[in-house]
Amino acid sequence: MSSSQPLDRPIDPPAPGLRFGRRLVRFAVVCLLITWVPMAALAVTGANVDEGLAMPVFTLAACGPTLAAVVMWLRDRRELPRARVRLRASWPVLSVLLGAAPMLLVSLLLNRDHLEAVPQHAAEVAASVGGWLGVLAYTLLAGPLAEEFGWRGYVQPRLRTVYGRLRTALLLGAAWALWHLPLFFLNGTGQHETGLLTVEGALFFVTLLPLSYIMLFAFEHLEGGVWSAVLVHAAWNAADALVPEVGGTGQLLRFLVTFALAVAVAVYWRAKDRSAGALAHAPSGGGAAVGVGGHRVGRS
Repeated sequence: MSSSQPLDRPIDPPAPGLRFGRRLVRFAVVCLLITWVPMAALAVTGANVDEGLAMPVFTLAACGPTLAAVVMWLRDRRELPRARVRLRASWPVLSVLLGAAPMLLVSLLLNRDHLEAVPQHAAEVAASVGGWLGVLAYTLLAGPLAEEFGWRGYVQPRLRTVYGRLRTALLLGAAWALWHLPLFFLNGTGQHETGLLTVEGALFFVTLLPLSYIMLFAFEHLEGGVWSAVLVHAAWNAADALVPEVGGTGQLLRFLVTFALAVAVAVYWRAKDRSAGALAHAPSGGGAAVGVGGHRVGRS
């Protein structure tokens, strides 16, 4: 890798005959059929997704991304994901911190005059769902496991064969945000209470863009694979549910903190790339340059 080459580049060129675009289109069609069709029916009938038959229908629909990935993998066994997880303790801890930090920092800032309200509210929420095991189960199932094997497990690696980090995060973040659109029309969801044509509604969508970059960092650089994305997503949802209501000001602050965190992550990642690239091109003891594998440094 010469100094003139961009560090933020695709991981690998697409294989011949990959039909990159066609496979992603198929994934999108299957995903939207599983998610949007039943959600549209629930929206038309006005059913509350927390009650009666609407609850299991909504739950199944919310699993659209992961179920679509399963369909694609079953259709072509060659598409089965390869192991991408490095077994070490750092990435689970860092993934949880990256996901929880924005809302936790905002909540502490807004409740700085009565900080005891934050853990007190968290304990009340936990008690309402059967304790901390209930919180863990809910935050893992309601979003992370239902979505991430599709978004980060199937779509993201394929985007990375063509695009660099930033473009991948923006494209996937935009698709992820659009997928959530029906939630604003369903009784019983937080998005419905927020409203689509509100500042908070707009912030919900745009915040997913920097969050997608943070998840990409956890997936590739921390080498936690899709499980790191699951943990970031779960920690994000848990922090949102456990802290006191922050209102529109808090949502704006969370976007700004998330954006700043994504920028910090990008700067750090680029610096690590440059450091690794310089090391790979340093002359060895015999005066020879480091081998050809150096072109892959910094893309894990």
